[in-house]
Amino acid sequence: MGLLDEYGIDTSEAETPSYDMEDGIYEFTVGDVYVKQGSERFPDRSWVIIEYLVGDEGKKQSELFELPADPENLTDRERQKLGYYVARLMDLGVDRAAVNDVDREDLIGLRGTLQLYSSAGKGANAGKMFQNVKNVKIAKASEAPQPAQKKARQTAASNPFA
Repeated sequence: MGLLDEYGIDTSEAETPSYDMEDGIYEFTVGDVYVKQGSERFPDRSWVIIEYLVGDEGKKQSELFELPADPENLTDRERQKLGYYVARLMDLGVDRAAVNDVDREDLIGLRGTLQLYSSAGKGANAGKMFQNVKNVKIAKASEAPQPAQKKARQTAASNPFA
């Protein structure tokens, strides 16, 4: 009798986490981008999560960017983490001036390549292996998200035909 037999659960179709992928360079598609508010371990933290569908099988690989606890009073560490988020959006083709205006729909479906690499955790995570994302490059600059330009408010001075 199996451990889950009494629950009627068949695990043969369950997808294993994507960290079982070999380190290397893969093609990706951005599958989703969202903000996660809190977790069981850190209920007061928030993250922007970018989910990549990686490789031929489209295995999910997530990248998390922790958001500042108090945006009005950034610590040096929070400023650094926010910088990683901005850098990743720029890797995905977002113009630096448009980072604050980018929305998830601007990113979902972008295609390109990325590199997966494994490294050992440090501190409280010592002894654990983690697979990380680096060297993200979009396929073509023309596919880069460019949030719609906000239309300037028309006034009689700016539109003499009004």
